[in-house]
Amino acid sequence: MAKEKLVVIGNGMAGVRCVEEIIQHDPDRFSISIFGNEKYLNYNRILLSSVLQGNSSIEQLTIRQSDWYARNHINVFTNETVMDIDTARKIIYTNKNRIVPFDKLIIATGSTPIVPSLQGGSKKGIVKFRTIEDCRQIMNASEKSRKAAVIGGGLLGLEAAQGLIQLGMDVHVVHNAERIMNKQLDDKAAKLLQNLLEAQGMNFLLKRETERFEGKERVEKLIFTDGMELEANLVVIAAGVTPNSKLAKACGLMTNRGILVNDFMQTSNSAIYAVGECAEHRGKIYGLVKPLYEQGKVLAAHICGKDVPPYQGSTLSSKLKISGTNVFSAGNLFEKGFTQAMTLYDEDEKTYKKIVYKHNKIAGFLLVGDLNGHVRLMDMMERKKKFSDEEKLFLLNSSREKYPISSMANTGIVCSCNSVTKKAIIEAVSANGLETAEEVKNCTKASGTCGGCKPLVEELLSYIKSDEFHEDIEPGTFCPCTNLSEEEVIEEIQIRGLLNVPEVFAVLGWRNQNGCCVCVPALHYILRMAVPGYEGDGQSIFYQDTHNAVKEEDGTYTIIPQIYGGEVSAGLLKKIGEAAEQYSIAVALSHDGRILLKGLMQENLAAIWDILNTKLIPIPINNAVRVLLQAGSKGCGCPRDSSRNMAKRLQGKSEYLLLPNRLEIGIAACVHGKNSMAVHDIEVKVQEQGWEIYIGGTEASQLRGELLAIASTEEETEEMLCSLVQYFRESARYQETLKEWADRMGIIHLREVVFDLELRNILLRRLEKDSSGSRRRLPVTEREPVLINRRI
Repeated sequence: MAKEKLVVIGNGMAGVRCVEEIIQHDPDRFSISIFGNEKYLNYNRILLSSVLQGNSSIEQLTIRQSDWYARNHINVFTNETVMDIDTARKIIYTNKNRIVPFDKLIIATGSTPIVPSLQGGSKKGIVKFRTIEDCRQIMNASEKSRKAAVIGGGLLGLEAAQGLIQLGMDVHVVHNAERIMNKQLDDKAAKLLQNLLEAQGMNFLLKRETERFEGKERVEKLIFTDGMELEANLVVIAAGVTPNSKLAKACGLMTNRGILVNDFMQTSNSAIYAVGECAEHRGKIYGLVKPLYEQGKVLAAHICGKDVPPYQGSTLSSKLKISGTNVFSAGNLFEKGFTQAMTLYDEDEKTYKKIVYKHNKIAGFLLVGDLNGHVRLMDMMERKKKFSDEEKLFLLNSSREKYPISSMANTGIVCSCNSVTKKAIIEAVSANGLETAEEVKNCTKASGTCGGCKPLVEELLSYIKSDEFHEDIEPGTFCPCTNLSEEEVIEEIQIRGLLNVPEVFAVLGWRNQNGCCVCVPALHYILRMAVPGYEGDGQSIFYQDTHNAVKEEDGTYTIIPQIYGGEVSAGLLKKIGEAAEQYSIAVALSHDGRILLKGLMQENLAAIWDILNTKLIPIPINNAVRVLLQAGSKGCGCPRDSSRNMAKRLQGKSEYLLLPNRLEIGIAACVHGKNSMAVHDIEVKVQEQGWEIYIGGTEASQLRGELLAIASTEEETEEMLCSLVQYFRESARYQETLKEWADRMGIIHLREVVFDLELRNILLRRLEKDSSGSRRRLPVTEREPVLINRRI
């Protein structure tokens, strides 16, 4: 069969990486031609600032040499620009009068620097910073110039400024915002970074707008809108980029800021794809390398006819590449609403750490001065791991300890640019006898893009070669601190009668004597379940057996009044108002509609509880069952008492239980109740034939959960739900979601459990015993341990 003709417009990082992926999928499918408007072969644009700083050479930037193109039978045309695309005839035209037909076309034209249109902007000495030629021009100009200005205080601008300092120049960074790196850093982090850079000789002019450039043929000074002047005979423009979508727009493809693409990176013409900085996906344009590589993976699989999950967007992260400064920013740090930010600032060590949570998952984080743990934080953010208050405090303070590479999970990402895991590097080193970081890079691509993870790669390589390396770690181990599985840890705790976390570490031979962010909270949970009377980390305090408050990181406490069936009585609202007014309490709403009384002092708790005079829900480590009533259609007129009463009873039976992970149950008020499996783990829906029970909905899911059972009566529904909750408590692993647990156990097995009357009754008796024992706060001698991680 004749090969399909594939033309790629753009010989940059996004386009060529996409071609690499295509060759891996189906090397004989396409006859490939690549056009690049620069005279160089594929090179690493990210490391241009490293060339200025003297850490790399221009020759070292090349990613793919000419032999790679020849070996893969790729026709590469350098220093040649595609001028037009005839979408109807499927032909491209170049500036060298070349006419090339295509069956499939990939546009990877990247972006172009934003150059302000200012008076005097055409003078010599004013340069962009985007290509190898720009880099050469800057280095040549530095030999004749002593004073330089960099317009733009973002990542690229700061890295360029550091390069100019290394070239012996006096440098001022001109930025129009109040702080440097204002898209990645908050005020405190930006100020700390600015102080560090000023100590290295960098000068800053913030909140300054350039009005014009003055000089004869060559620039001599900048004039700002406020009248201030700055002498400079070299000006580097690093004020951002804009998608290069002109070619696509001219040939009739749909564009906005960039070229509009679907989840498989197809444009409005199904034969034409776009990838990289020129593409706009769901309203977003990505300018960092990791998202571009992720887009390329999806595009390559789709264009080769493979089944591939659609591209869902990427988590952004950025690292400042300046020697002597450590800055890493990831995720969304500035979103308002339903977020909680925790910060740690050490003035003496000049370190700053900020973690932003949304719905108890990491939404973003920021590290300055100490990047220890950033790979692990990135992994947990991308996996959408949920955290308890205890775990949040542990993560916040973890920067004070050095976590060796041995404590990192095998699934942890070492190189985020190329998504290379610790396990992949270990396997590559073992299989190929790799000895150096350069060999690891060539084999796995780890550290081959931005180079930021190279120290971590070198640390891992040294660890693999050391006597301490334990290469037989299985995926099912409890955490990197031990070779034991979670089931084995629980068994050892119960057999040996271990009573606290230090005992576990000592007796079971933990590698890290302080544990890690995986095992410490998990052990607190296991000990609370298995050891009668164990009180965990002391973050919660009790009063008169039932009243509870949770200690926050600032030393104050939070109370969460229980609300049954989602309904708040006027009396409770009145009492909350009285307590809030008398003790200056902040009243807030959680994401699931619960009332939070925040900022309470410990000495006032007893008086506040007396005012409320209502049963309050305890807050165990990270776990609680939430039962929510889902309203029906407006004006449907259906009776809702049975659903409301069931919701109240379920909440009452489960409110004191400790679970391996949060569990949300949604109960439809009537047959018109909305399906909300997108946010609930278990969904109960009223139907003509009875009550349908669905399981497995998650926040990331767009589909309804799987049907577990149809109960004929309200009583049977309630029993099935309670037995399911108890079985989840007993057999789920710590932090395992209900969906993960259900997938592991199997839907057939779970149906057998809830339909078997004998098994169901056993689980219900255990649930009642556990619930009543927790509610009455039985003394140690009267409480029994709960056997966990057992399968019926």
